[in-house]
Amino acid sequence: MDEADALLIDTDNACVLAECIRIRGQIAACGNDLTGAVRLFEESIAVSQRQEARLFELRATTQLGSVLARQGRARQGEARLRAIIDAFDTKHEIVDLAATRKVLETLRR
Repeated sequence: MDEADALLIDTDNACVLAECIRIRGQIAACGNDLTGAVRLFEESIAVSQRQEARLFELRATTQLGSVLARQGRARQGEARLRAIIDAFDTKHEIVDLAATRKVLETLRR
């Protein structure tokens, strides 16, 4: 996967690098490598912020919140999710934002 990331950086497809890293985090989370998943989601968020790719940042933060909860850090996950939701200034509900709100609600229980 690191080779794929390197290839993306050198092409016009670098705009999807954050999403590729997020997917790697999702794979790690599914394999119960929660520490690795957190690292990859944080990396995806950082790349998203540098690229000003807010939708990719939202997706990575949503999954990060779920993994943090699985690690017993639900409050930290809640804070991250609240912050990203508040950063979206939209009157229209988008699917990814609705999913983030749903994860936030599960963390509050």
